[in-house]
Amino acid sequence: MKKYRREILLIALCALACVLLVLFEYVFTFSQDAATNGLIKETLSRLLVFAALVPAAVLCGYKRVLSPRVKGCALLWCLPCLFVALANFPFSALITGEARVERFELLWLFTLDCIAIGLLEELLFRGILQPLFLDLLRKKSVILAVIACSAAFGAWHFVNLLGGAGIGVTLMQVGYSFLIGAMLSAVYLRTGNIWTGVFLHAVFDFGGLLVERLGTGAFQDTVFWVLTAVFGALCFAHVLFYLIKLDKKKKENGPREEERDSSAGSE
Repeated sequence: MKKYRREILLIALCALACVLLVLFEYVFTFSQDAATNGLIKETLSRLLVFAALVPAAVLCGYKRVLSPRVKGCALLWCLPCLFVALANFPFSALITGEARVERFELLWLFTLDCIAIGLLEELLFRGILQPLFLDLLRKKSVILAVIACSAAFGAWHFVNLLGGAGIGVTLMQVGYSFLIGAMLSAVYLRTGNIWTGVFLHAVFDFGGLLVERLGTGAFQDTVFWVLTAVFGALCFAHVLFYLIKLDKKKKENGPREEERDSSAGSE
């Protein structure tokens, strides 16, 4: 138990943060307007939990994930991921009139909410849980660690059932959240911090939730699904190639690291 004290502490903090998030979202009322009230509650609750997790991440040795420095080559690597996020926008439906945005006065609050979602979920899943899984599975596989983190991220979306979401819609969200989570985990591994992931996460949610939260109509038309399928497939291949490369590099360096550890021990 002492050996995994840090891991147990991190899991407990993450569980507590999730509980606080759910309680805060379903207890307080800030406005009589349902849309305004919902956005305020979600934004404040997520920012509150994010603020609580920042010192926890620092104290537990994950300060590096909060560094804003990212190399230009790493940002270029993330371009296919950006295309996936942009493909989630309802461009075609808005142009044809099949969907429309009606609550423009809430656009700033909606944008802040999307940023808050990105901040909280990227710090929680990519900033804390991803390094944790990498530590626990360091002798096995980077891909396995990404799968574990992505599964946790997907399962987290079962919380939407508490808000009245249907089981079918929720299961679909859990499925694509797993895939998006894997993409964001790869972004974290490539950049070394959460900030690029926060941006991509916020852009993805902004496009996907814009009509649902601030408008009316069906936005997932043929053009939407074609763009999602094309860019999703390209990004999947891009990410998978990168993760396989990481695993291969890990296996090549493994014996050398063991030899160094053995030499250090004999000295």
